[in-house]
Formats: sequence, structure tokens, C-alpha cells
Amino acid sequence: MACVRVTGSADEIELLARSFRKNPVLRCRLDGMMTGYFEARAPKVVCLDLGTTGPNPVEDEIVAIAIVDWAGNAVHEGKYKPDSRELWQAASEVNGVTPDNQMGLPSFFDDQLKIREIIWGADEVIVYNASCVMRFLGHNDAAPASGARVTDTMYEYCQWLGETNRNYNRLAHIELTDVADHIGYDRPDGMSASLANALACLGVQKWIERQRREEQ
Repeated sequence: MACVRVTGSADEIELLARSFRKNPVLRCRLDGMMTGYFEARAPKVVCLDLGTTGPNPVEDEIVAIAIVDWAGNAVHEGKYKPDSRELWQAASEVNGVTPDNQMGLPSFFDDQLKIREIIWGADEVIVYNASCVMRFLGHNDAAPASGARVTDTMYEYCQWLGETNRNYNRLAHIELTDVADHIGYDRPDGMSASLANALACLGVQKWIERQRREEQ
């Protein structure tokens, strides 16, 4: 549970609390405004990154996944040996996952139940390039629940660029590393590519939301 503190008129505070089906505690400030608070369940937000053998979820497989929470804590991290793929040179050049370092690892499906429970239990799932990630999760029976919000940080960034530069294509594909460099994100060392990417995606998403708050 999280304590939600609100400042405004009594009607505004009560209306917001009502949306959470809560009754607020109201106090009158010295300036005549009201302040109030109520207890509400904090939404569960996760950010994840996948490493795959290629772009096609029907033919390719998940070889790495990292899931972090809103605070940047690793909720799950795993590397896996493909069940059928033996070579994936093009993808390994992107994600750094090669057949040599996958030998002896478990299958993704050994962790499928745990991964599915984490994703299904989330109110919001943040990913970079959602169309690709969601196809893989859906094909592997690990897609978010129907009521969950899916936030595509790549689209959010392109949309933010479009809002600041009207000539920019909001649907452009931009690499996560390029976006992270643009905003000055300090990529941590000493961790897997998937975990570093999940944290970078989360960092970019938080940066976008800060920019929008500052522009209001």
C-alpha cells in the first residue's frame, strides 16, 4: 500500500480518492487550501528486455530475459539455450548472446511459469519496441494480462520528438543505445546485455516522463 497525498479543494481530493474507492482524511492548511491523504495500492510496474535468436517468434527463440521493477531492482534475469536453433549469427551481433555461451543452460520454458506470473501480475509493462517484444511474449504464452498497460518506450520517445519537432517521424525506429546516449544515460558496466537494456529502457522512460512534466 502507498500513502497518496493530495492538495486542492475538498471536492477535488474527494473525487480523486473516490476513483480509488477510498475515503480521504482532510486537513485545512493555513492558506485556506485543503490537503488530504488516503491509502491505495501502488501499481506494479515492470520493465523488461529480451534477447532472441532472431526477429521471428515462430522460428526464433528467447535466449535471454531481464525484468526490473520501477525502482530498478532486478525481478528476474535468465539466459537460456534454444530448443531447436543452433546458429543465430545476425542476432548475436546485436545482443551478444552466442551459441558458445549458451551450452548447458536451461530452456526458457523451465522458467516460463515464473516469468509469466511476474508479467501477468503487472499493472504496466514497459518495453522498447513493443511490437517485437509482445509477439515473442505472446508466442511463448507470457504476454501481459488483458487489462495491463503496455508502454512502448521507443514510441514514447518518437512521440516526444514529434512534439518538439513537428517534422519528425513519430513512428521511426531508433536504437535504444542511441536514445540512451542522446539523453546522457550512464549505462552501467558488469552486467548482462538484457539487464543493461532493461535498465536503459527504464531510464529513458523516466526521462521522457520528466520532460513532459517540466513542459506542463
